[in-house]
Amino acid sequence: MVRVPWEKLAENPSLSESLVTLLVMRLRERAQAVDGAGGDGGRDLFEYTDDGELIVYEAKSFTGRMGAGRRRQVERSLVSAARHQPDHWDLLVPIDANPAEQRWFDGLRQEFPFVRWWRGHSWLDEKCAAHPDLVRYALQESADYILERIAEARAERDLLAGGISDYVERARALHTRVREISPHHAVHTSLNADGRTVVHLTSQGPDPDGQNAIRFTGRVRFVGEDPQETRRRLRFEETMRFGGEVELSADNLAEAALSGPAGLGLERIAVGGVRITSPRQELTPPLRGQIAVQLSSGVPLASLPVSFTHRVSGMDGETLHGSDMTGLMRVRLRSNQRDLSAQLKFSFQPPEAAMPQTMVPVLRLLSQATPGRFMELAFAGEPASRMQAPISTTMTPQSWEPGEAQLWADAFDDLTQLQSRTNRFFPVPDDFTKRDAREVKDVLSLLDGEEVVLRGSTVSVDVGSTETLTQLGDIRAGMFRVTASGKSFIFTLGDHQIDLGTCTEIYTMDKILNMQEARRDLTARRHATVVMRIAEHFPAVRYLGPERTSNAAV
Repeated sequence: MVRVPWEKLAENPSLSESLVTLLVMRLRERAQAVDGAGGDGGRDLFEYTDDGELIVYEAKSFTGRMGAGRRRQVERSLVSAARHQPDHWDLLVPIDANPAEQRWFDGLRQEFPFVRWWRGHSWLDEKCAAHPDLVRYALQESADYILERIAEARAERDLLAGGISDYVERARALHTRVREISPHHAVHTSLNADGRTVVHLTSQGPDPDGQNAIRFTGRVRFVGEDPQETRRRLRFEETMRFGGEVELSADNLAEAALSGPAGLGLERIAVGGVRITSPRQELTPPLRGQIAVQLSSGVPLASLPVSFTHRVSGMDGETLHGSDMTGLMRVRLRSNQRDLSAQLKFSFQPPEAAMPQTMVPVLRLLSQATPGRFMELAFAGEPASRMQAPISTTMTPQSWEPGEAQLWADAFDDLTQLQSRTNRFFPVPDDFTKRDAREVKDVLSLLDGEEVVLRGSTVSVDVGSTETLTQLGDIRAGMFRVTASGKSFIFTLGDHQIDLGTCTEIYTMDKILNMQEARRDLTARRHATVVMRIAEHFPAVRYLGPERTSNAAV
């Protein structure tokens, strides 16, 4: 990837900002740069989208961190941009926001709801990598040269003096010309991520004799030793046989040529790559069914409703695509017409955010789908339409440990119960851990009125007087108990807090571990922390409610 020396460019802010401006104009065909000499009024760079939305881009040359002074500059730019009532406003600056900077940026939306994206260092480097000529301009030429390139680009776009109406008129004329040449095709153009113009020709209606068809001829080849080429070859074969999509580069094509209606001039086009896409047939209504994991005896262990929404076809058969009702599990059913076989494949992608109850059914199925068991697919309303096959490989993600799917299914089931019993509903926290899962289970036990054993082998008590420390020191043998009660026990999970009410904790100790150190600290600072060992056979416990009389004595 091209690494742009933003720190060096920042020595000349106009050079850095001009590079970003030219990059956006390369990426966005409608973007317009304003000549800043006459005052830009808050619109250095803007764009009116196809939908008529106004997007304002703010380019800054800052590097390092977004300090207070730089934040004020950004906020002043926002005030200026707000006068134009934009639909979106994007900040383009070669700084990847840290958490504090991201919170500040997100907070801008409270006053300026049109604030949209912070495009930082990584994003700019990625886009510049596809346009190395722009980086060469910035590194080898003067700032004036860059400004001249922007002026040229602006002049080319300003030829549409009538604005959108001119653009619509020219597009209409071009489309009319293409329809005259080939009435069986519609055309539209777009820019891809590399800033190249892409022409889309779409078949319009039937062509029984094939006279207006667009044909591709040539030989397809793959380099056998290259792993990427091997994957591409398998993808190509799969697409040809059962439908799908595959992209071939120029290296995969030999003697490639296009042909079609004479007026289109396809024969003069050098084929640099081909994307093969099978026709997609939408299933309306969707084809619904039920998948189930079973023992060899037929006893069901887990099941999940699925819905197939579309199909693609190839020379050997077809592929049905769908998902479960939550969208967490993708399902693919491939049927081979040559040998009358079928293959059912699943892919699971944990979501960024989901309610715990939506995760449980999928995780239960994953946990039970192990080699040696059977998978059955039954279509709704058709009792005779059933497919069954042995499970050949585990369905859990490769990074998961054995039994982890069952662990998370139980954990999210417990979290669902906790939310239902406390009437506090929220998605699974991003950093939900196995320790959190254990604590949720403990809280459920507390709500059931049970005592929960606290983990740990010691307890620390703050002491602020010699008298208290002496009383503890007088304990020479045996055990002693400390009971602590609070009116409000707060259970914290991620950003959420649940008040469980009055809570009591009981600690039974049999030894003080740091008496001499505590005495020194009390003398020197009038405060000490006493560390006591919890009795081995009397673990510390917690329960909800006030102190129970039965636990008043050892």
